[in-house]
Amino acid sequence: MNTPIAKPLIDSSTTSTTSSYAQKTHLEKLASASEMFKKLYESICDYIVSLGDDLVPNQLKYYLAYKRVQNIFCIEIYQKQIIVRVKLSPDSVELVEGFTRDMRNTGHYGTGDLEISIKNEQDFIKAKSLFDKAYNEA
Repeated sequence: MNTPIAKPLIDSSTTSTTSSYAQKTHLEKLASASEMFKKLYESICDYIVSLGDDLVPNQLKYYLAYKRVQNIFCIEIYQKQIIVRVKLSPDSVELVEGFTRDMRNTGHYGTGDLEISIKNEQDFIKAKSLFDKAYNEA
């Protein structure tokens, strides 16, 4: 007969467990990060926690969120940068190319309209004032 032949679906349980870096979970990315990035990540988390006793970490599949009632900070780790999205209007800060970015019309994991790219200790120092502002305005 002239019936179409359908190819079988690939069973995800039989596929290789190696995945691209973009598909790894937050904890897998953290485990495979360089020592410098692990220390930087820990410094960022420690600073955020120090902002107030009311912040609660919430580990999700692709990011770590810190929240009160709603998420204020969402952290993703990549090979060359740590992205922190904060619940702060991009209109309230001066956007700096390569450091801050307006995410209002861009799809992304987590919440927050302002994206902060942290690549080193100097970026982290610059980001602290934005973290303070986001916490105080939440």
